Amino acid sequence: MTDIYPQSSKSSLSGDSLNEERISAGSARRRHAAAASATTHRQHLDRIQRDCASGKPTCHRVYDPLSRDLDEMTNASTHGAPEAWFEKHKENITKSLKNRSCQDWAETLLPMFSWLKVYDWRSNLITDVVAGVTVGVMIIPQSMSYAKLAGLPVEFGLYSSLVPIYAYAFFGSSRQLAVGPVALVSLLLNTGLTLTLQNAGKTPENTENYEEIYATMAIQTSFLVGVCYILMGVLRLGFVTIFLSHAVVSGFTSAAAIIIGLSQIKYVFGYDIPSDKSLHKMLINIFSNISEFNYKTFLLGTSCVVFLLGMKTIARNYPKYKWARAAAPLVVTVVTIVLQATVDLESYGIKTVGKIPKGLPKFSGEEAVGIDDIGQLAVVVISIVIVGFMESIAIAKQLASKHNYEIDSSKELLGLGMANLTAGLFSGYPLTGSFSRSAVNNEAGAKSGISSIVTATLVGLVLLFLTPVFELLSLPTLASIVISGVVSLVDTDEAIYLWKVHKFDFGVWMFAFLGTLFLGVELGLGIAVGLSLFLVIFESAYPHTAILGRLPGTTEYRNIKNYGQAERYDGIVVVRVDAPIYFANTQNVRDKVFKYVTKAKQDLKARGKDDAKVQFVIIELSAVAHVDTSALHILEDMNKIYLNQQIQMVFTNPNVKVMSRLVSSGIADEIGRQHIFVSTHDAVDFCLTAMDSNEISMQPGRDLLAFPLMVTVSKDGVTLEQERRQQGTSNSSDDIEAAVNEEYN
Repeated sequence: MTDIYPQSSKSSLSGDSLNEERISAGSARRRHAAAASATTHRQHLDRIQRDCASGKPTCHRVYDPLSRDLDEMTNASTHGAPEAWFEKHKENITKSLKNRSCQDWAETLLPMFSWLKVYDWRSNLITDVVAGVTVGVMIIPQSMSYAKLAGLPVEFGLYSSLVPIYAYAFFGSSRQLAVGPVALVSLLLNTGLTLTLQNAGKTPENTENYEEIYATMAIQTSFLVGVCYILMGVLRLGFVTIFLSHAVVSGFTSAAAIIIGLSQIKYVFGYDIPSDKSLHKMLINIFSNISEFNYKTFLLGTSCVVFLLGMKTIARNYPKYKWARAAAPLVVTVVTIVLQATVDLESYGIKTVGKIPKGLPKFSGEEAVGIDDIGQLAVVVISIVIVGFMESIAIAKQLASKHNYEIDSSKELLGLGMANLTAGLFSGYPLTGSFSRSAVNNEAGAKSGISSIVTATLVGLVLLFLTPVFELLSLPTLASIVISGVVSLVDTDEAIYLWKVHKFDFGVWMFAFLGTLFLGVELGLGIAVGLSLFLVIFESAYPHTAILGRLPGTTEYRNIKNYGQAERYDGIVVVRVDAPIYFANTQNVRDKVFKYVTKAKQDLKARGKDDAKVQFVIIELSAVAHVDTSALHILEDMNKIYLNQQIQMVFTNPNVKVMSRLVSSGIADEIGRQHIFVSTHDAVDFCLTAMDSNEISMQPGRDLLAFPLMVTVSKDGVTLEQERRQQGTSNSSDDIEAAVNEEYN
């Protein structure tokens, strides 16, 4: 490895009063006379030494992979490199397969064992049961409502709230997350399957068994969603949702919530409204048959909506009545069932749910795996996978942070995968974590997955004994539950916040919002994902770079835009690249460095320094996690161009992986090992010393001994300048240049 020794920090003009007293009057006069004739570079060096004097020489090292053991180099840090991800997970898998006890395997395969071993049955069981019952009375009407939204019979919602919830309780990693049917996934399923069947030329009008085909495809979609989640979990792809920005997700969700609400208007207005995927067409369809408006269904539906929203407001503003949020859906359900049983709402034109099959769901494995064409379901499956996991992991991590435990995104994928897989095997449709029910579950005191087991058990009891009762439930009531549930998804507060804080993110929010609202949920989701990926690519292709200057009194170098007092030195351009350099951003990095050098030349001319020129370009690599071959080619081209302009490139603080690439590609030798430093200050020190030596050597007759403050290179704790003074030798420019080259090589 190459050792780099910056100058000794000792100085005869350190400011120490004792040293000042020892300086003779003659030497003081000599010093002042020398200072008057010193070069600009020498003056910079003197001031830096006075600012940074600590009384101790420093020693730094730059790693040279050629002098290191190959095995050690192989095990070196590779943070940020694309291959690092594979190496890391390969190592994790290897470790996980070795030295694992039976308990470790049990917790890996069934995460519920991780909380069962520390579960306090005496103090937590009652609160878990209460939370499970609370969520149960909430999920029964909600799941039926969301099944209607998905275009399925209401029993599909109940089936999706039975076996899948048991599965998540065993395989899920969150202890408070309440999974089940949700509005957004239901809408995605409805629009996706409807469009798929339309493209196949199948509609309810021309296909006799349309509902049966639609239900089978819903089961198959759930099965495929589960398989995708499990594969993503095994491959540890839980990081994929980070590519969806919060602004994009919020805009998409807000627009989708409006479409969901409008899709339920037909049950509130009391007449059939053709469904559509865009706002303007939905409004046209709503008002085209307004003459069939039924004020009775409207009164019932709006009364339920007002009651549900009012109870939510009370629960939010008055913590003492937080139970009202969970109780509200059950209350409107019971009231309308009683009204139907006593008054017969159907006689007033108010439709009810109708026949609900009694008993537990049948095994549907044959339908789930009997997929004729996976390609036709690919779009809807991918959209549900993205939105479902994004919604679930957001609430799961939030709840985990409140209860001081960690959520592994990849393990959460396995839990959701098992839930959706069992939904496909037992006549259900895709599900995910619910914001509203999870919040209620947490507020009710849930401590573990036992609350989910209680919830699923309650749903099972309803399917076994109470289906005739829920057949009396009116459709306007189900619609009101959906509408009240999606109102909170319209995130206007976020839009206002983005407008105040970040106008660009507000534009992104509006783009996703309007695209979803007027082009449909599928295209809206595509726009949201595409926009997020575009932002990632844009930020990656145009990384932040900065010109650095030294903060007075320190050896720290900072962005001159942020620190106006930072010092820059003529002839040196210090540039920091704040991102990995790879094929997507190499051209931009090169163009920016060229621009900074050109600007530095223009500044010199503007200040009347026609003879001055840029001699060194220092590139600070501390934030560059890795470089690829495209970056290496660009750096090589830049070095050739600058050498033709008599400009020397200098690198500082490369990590082990970057240094290895520089050496193996030959760039380190082309630039010169003596031009690679561990710190920016070392590099600046070297450049100023070299420029000072060059300038003095071009002026014969200059006495170098006139500059006692000259920065010299330290060797074994003693400066070469001190050695020469002790030996009574003089310092010529050749001596200095040789010393610099000797120590920095």
